[in-house]
Amino acid sequence: MAVVGHFALNLVRVGKDKKSVKLRRKVAGWNTGYLEGVLNEKIR
Repeated sequence: MAVVGHFALNLVRVGKDKKSVKLRRKVAGWNTGYLEGVLNEKIR
């Protein structure tokens, strides 16, 4: 489960907006559209 948690956190860190990682995690939990955007984000 630790690997899954690290993978999810890395997806959130890649975000291109100016929000903090903590706020991006919260918004992803509240807004399914934002979560979908985070999951579809391209990793370099």
